[in-house]
Amino acid sequence: MSASEPADRGPDGDGLRGRVVLVTGSGCGLGAWIARAAVRRQARVVINCRRDGRQRSGGEALVCRADVTAFGEAQGLVEEALKAFGRIDVLVNTVGVFGWKPVAELDPAEWRAMMASNLDSVYHMSRLVIPHMRKNHFGRIVNFGAVGAERTVAHPKASAYSAAKAAVVAFSKALALEEARCGITVNVVSPGVLVDGEESAHAVDHSADRIPVGRRGSPDDVVRAVLFFCSPAADFLTGQVVAVAGGWRL
Repeated sequence: MSASEPADRGPDGDGLRGRVVLVTGSGCGLGAWIARAAVRRQARVVINCRRDGRQRSGGEALVCRADVTAFGEAQGLVEEALKAFGRIDVLVNTVGVFGWKPVAELDPAEWRAMMASNLDSVYHMSRLVIPHMRKNHFGRIVNFGAVGAERTVAHPKASAYSAAKAAVVAFSKALALEEARCGITVNVVSPGVLVDGEESAHAVDHSADRIPVGRRGSPDDVVRAVLFFCSPAADFLTGQVVAVAGGWRL
C-alpha cells in the first residue's frame, strides 16, 4: 500500500482500514464514539484521555494519557503514537470545554482555560502532526466547531467559547490552504443538539420541535460526518464547515 493511497475502498467507502487515526478527547463523549467507529473500520486508533492510564488494547488501539492543551504533553502523545504505529494519517480534534458566563463575570483564568481547551489544543496537535503527514503526502484533519461559528453568530454568556470556535474555523480554513498541495485536507464539523448525553454545548434546552428536521441528532450523525471527511469520497473537500444540526440555526 502506498502512503497516499487509501487501503480500503469497501462498500462504505471510508478508506480507514490500516490507517492510523488519532482522536483527542476520546476517553468519553463524541471522541469515544468516533474512536470506536474507526476501530470497527479496522483503523489503528490512538485514544487520548486526560486521566486514564496508558495501555494497549486489542493490538490496534493505543490509549494515551495527555492534556493536549499543554504543548509538551501533546508532543508526548504524538511521539507515543509514532512509536507505536510509525505514522499518523488522521487527526480528529474533539477537545473543548464549555461554560456559561457573561464577560463581566469571566475572570482571566477562565478565559484562558476556554481558549486553551478549544483553540490551543487544535493548534498544538495540528502543528505536531503536519510534518509527519507531509512526509507521506497524505493527511486528514477534522476539527470541532460550533453551529454558527463560521458566521460568528453571537451566543450571550458564551463569549469565550464562541470566540474560540470562530477562531477554530478561521484557523482550519487557513491551514487547509497552507497544506492542500501536501495531500492534507482540513475540515470542521459543528455538532448541533444531540441526544444520549451528547448535548451541544449551547443548546441543552432546545426541544426537537425547534429543529427543522423534527428530531435531535445522535452521536452517530456526527460520527458519519467525521468519517466522511476522512474518506476517499471527500478527498477534493478542504476548508469546509458542516453543521450536523438538522437545520437548527440556519
